[in-house]
Amino acid sequence: MALLVTGAMGHVGLEIVRQAAAAGEPVVAQYRTTFRDADTRGVEGDVSWVSCDLSDPAAAEALCFQHPIRGCIHSAAVSNEKYARPQPLRATQSNVGATSNLLDVARRSAWRRFLFVSTGSVFQNATDISKPILEDAQPSVSNIYSTTKYCGELLTRMYRSQFGLSAAIVRISWVYGPPLVTEDPPRGPVPALLKAAVSGKPIRLPSGADFAASFTYVNDVAAGLVAAWRAPELRHDVYHLGPGVNYTGRQVVDAVRAAVPGASLELGPGTEPWTIHTRMRGPLAGDRLRRDVGFTVGHSLEQGVRAYADWMRAHPELAR
Repeated sequence: MALLVTGAMGHVGLEIVRQAAAAGEPVVAQYRTTFRDADTRGVEGDVSWVSCDLSDPAAAEALCFQHPIRGCIHSAAVSNEKYARPQPLRATQSNVGATSNLLDVARRSAWRRFLFVSTGSVFQNATDISKPILEDAQPSVSNIYSTTKYCGELLTRMYRSQFGLSAAIVRISWVYGPPLVTEDPPRGPVPALLKAAVSGKPIRLPSGADFAASFTYVNDVAAGLVAAWRAPELRHDVYHLGPGVNYTGRQVVDAVRAAVPGASLELGPGTEPWTIHTRMRGPLAGDRLRRDVGFTVGHSLEQGVRAYADWMRAHPELAR
């Protein structure tokens, strides 16, 4: 019996596949259209890569019944407001429709567990960055991305409460780390600044030093999700996965300089470009994962940036 990991070509999904397979789990790794062979090198274990549009109910059902699926970590999504806003219907179909399709297969097939990977973006009005957001805080959504993800949360809770499915929401935020390297603002400052530093390119940005977010190393995100999947019981329907604190753009610069001595980086005051598509908020906080699963984030910002820098040096062909 296999674990279904959706969005397996995505940033978080690929690392979930890697860690689950390494732990001995047979994995069915779903992706929608694009398959990057280079990104799968080094993934060892029993992994079946399958293309499927999960927003199509018939296709989602066929995938789940053609393979011996016993549960799912659902990370597939239109992943931020930049991509959701131009095509709100597609974002709704992907983030809500696919989730409902999988949850109903889970109900009918009595899956062992369903984990919905959600986001801190469901807290659009928690703009006091000094105030931690606990797991029982009430979401407040407004834009397309946050609204569709919150709809997925509500569906997950409904199937848990109404059908007894072992389903839970795990919210993550501002993930960084291999293999994804991009200057895309929704990914935050870590990838762009670190890539430039490792490449020996100076960066001078007029703004960004005051941006703050709870950056989380991708290995920790995947490890927490796999731990939640493997846990005998999940006593809550919502979990927060992150360091529990916000780091500023200035702290990111300091961490990059520590990982790449001699790096030439300067950020001016302000929060853009990283607030163009989102708002700053307090850090996701809470200890439910520690209490229920025994998991805590293993990398500080400095440790995560250093590990990411080491990966970039070792894989220049993937650091694109």
